[in-house]
Amino acid sequence: MKIFTMGDSLAQGFRSLSSARTDQCYSTLIAQVLQADPYRYPLWPHGGLPVDLERVMRRLEARYGSNIRAFEWLTVLQTINDVLDESETFYERGEGSENTPYPGGDRFWHNAAFWGATVADAWQVTPAVCKQAIRAAKSSRDEFLGVPNASYYRTALKVLNPQLDPALDGISQLGWLEHHARAEGVENLLLWLGANNALATVIQLRIQQTPNDPRNRPHQLGYFERASFGWNLWHPGDFAPEYEHLMNEVTRIMATNKAQDWRVFVGTVPEVTIAPLAKGVGETTEIDGSIYYKYYTYFPFEADFAHTSKYQLSLQDALHIDQCIHRYNDTIKSLVKAANARAGKPRFFIVDLCKAFHDIAWKRNDAQPPYQYPSDFEFIYPKVDSKYYHADETGRLRQGGLIGLDGVHPGAIGHGLLAWEFLKVMRDAGVNVDGAKINPEALDWSAIFASDSLYSSPIRIMREIYQNTRLAETLLKLLGAWKD
Repeated sequence: MKIFTMGDSLAQGFRSLSSARTDQCYSTLIAQVLQADPYRYPLWPHGGLPVDLERVMRRLEARYGSNIRAFEWLTVLQTINDVLDESETFYERGEGSENTPYPGGDRFWHNAAFWGATVADAWQVTPAVCKQAIRAAKSSRDEFLGVPNASYYRTALKVLNPQLDPALDGISQLGWLEHHARAEGVENLLLWLGANNALATVIQLRIQQTPNDPRNRPHQLGYFERASFGWNLWHPGDFAPEYEHLMNEVTRIMATNKAQDWRVFVGTVPEVTIAPLAKGVGETTEIDGSIYYKYYTYFPFEADFAHTSKYQLSLQDALHIDQCIHRYNDTIKSLVKAANARAGKPRFFIVDLCKAFHDIAWKRNDAQPPYQYPSDFEFIYPKVDSKYYHADETGRLRQGGLIGLDGVHPGAIGHGLLAWEFLKVMRDAGVNVDGAKINPEALDWSAIFASDSLYSSPIRIMREIYQNTRLAETLLKLLGAWKD
């Protein structure tokens, strides 16, 4: 097997609040450059889980055009609910339900990532866990503006056990890695976990940190016990042993690898506070060359919303989250160095995605991001950046283009840049294709730009999110379904 992928939403291709486009994610682009055939992954009808915001906005645009007029607001919620109902029907009771095997007979995928996964979920989340959670969430009726229940577990179930084979109910992401390493061998492992040990802080705009109790580390608890605490930020003292366990398991598994010339490419954790979902408002402060804001609230709201609502992070909160993440990355780099020392040769390679995301960030760099884009970006028009997506009523992209509508996850173009970052490290590590070093320039940027529907066909009704908080508030309510 030329390539196997472990990770979370970023590795799965989560897009605009849904697990929809694994075909466009960075690992699939890398597999294409590697000429890895087959490289199988699931597709997600009806926009995926929990809800595809782009699909919602396209439906609104199809019905109302580029703006919603006075009396039409009476029907907007029903229009949104119609989209959600289609997804609920498919995933709770239809062909996508937990009782129906994935069509086509695929027993496994080459991409085992699923959205919402923390580091420990790489071994704690199994099909058995998913089935238990889905049973507990069962409801006899559809809720208005509701999404498929247990969406996180429904996604993980179909990733880990697409044919619902009872013999595989105990398998995890690590379990599949071990299976493939022993069966046919894994030449290149893409490993990117850790973002979800901090990401919910900017989704919930609050911090609930793990206690750093050496007697009860989060990853030592049972899955459901750990989940019951609602932690959204791992203390660095809790993150370190959790990631160390992951690295020890990966090292153990790869030592049994049938492929002798194997490599592991390990992504660092991005600063989640740069996500455009968390809008910086108020006065700015420069700290260590980076720009921080007095408050962070939900896009597109302004400072008064941050002052009068509970939805805010302070400057101190944002700094604390970033400092935790920097410690996470220190841990990852230290563990990779130690693993290579034990192996006696470079086997593990850092892909510094934290730096890449930081360099791309528009506001964090005071509108002067230093990121060096591939040469294909030099004369593209319209230009893309990391700001929250916006297009005008004529269908012209005004800003954004790298991040999807959930304000956190990259679109197809953003995934192209992630692939670019991985491929540069893979080239330097000596990965070959047909006897020659893998070439990051082999990415087909024309196809990537064309495949990004937010860029190639901008949403004309986006103005309503900017000009009418009613729609923005309704869509923000769906964030609660991110991990149920």
